[in-house]
Amino acid sequence: MDKSSKTIQRMFDEIAPTYDSANQRLSLSIDTLWRLKTVRALGIKSKDVILDIATGTGGLAMLALKKNAGCRIVGVDLSGKMLGLAANKRNKEGCRDRYALLKGDACHMPFQGSVFDHAMIGFGLRNVAHMENLFKESSRVLKKGGKLAVLEFSLPQQHFINQLYLVYFKRILPFLGGIISGKREAYRYLRDSVMAFDSPGELEYKMRKLGFRIVESLPLWFGICHLYVAENTGM
Repeated sequence: MDKSSKTIQRMFDEIAPTYDSANQRLSLSIDTLWRLKTVRALGIKSKDVILDIATGTGGLAMLALKKNAGCRIVGVDLSGKMLGLAANKRNKEGCRDRYALLKGDACHMPFQGSVFDHAMIGFGLRNVAHMENLFKESSRVLKKGGKLAVLEFSLPQQHFINQLYLVYFKRILPFLGGIISGKREAYRYLRDSVMAFDSPGELEYKMRKLGFRIVESLPLWFGICHLYVAENTGM
């Protein structure tokens, strides 16, 4: 799979107009509950400044802003089209002064060290070619003791559920996603990127090696999705 910045940017620019509706239909809106759990896991306080990596259309960020009055968020994403949709949501909710948007690569962020209280990334980690660089950058810009929450797809571990899910995931999801978005190749990529992604144990190992202490590792919905919460040790 080509995970270069240009390829990922182009793909998400193409699917941006249908991204939210496709997510809601394909997950039966369960993805909103996953995002809400992610936001709550950070324990955000009123004056905290949060980094939203791969902010996309602002799904995580808007939930954080609604649930934590007074916090501020900086969202970073490669796709200008996705950022445009996030800006529309932000402006509609009157959050322009609390949610800043930046087009850029999360593996090379233009921030000084130790400036964010917490960071989060929802369904974006498997799209990064060099996860180690993202973790290093996240550790650098986070304050010591700050938390990083990672929400990402995974594969169920129970054999029966795994087999049922794979039928849906390998055959049905790419077909439905292609119909909704008109971009079938993007949903083939979704399938392939999840299938090739690290297991929870492998990802936890990488995070620990790069300066994080695992606080919580929680499978959601029989393991279809996984939430990782890690504390920056300041290594």
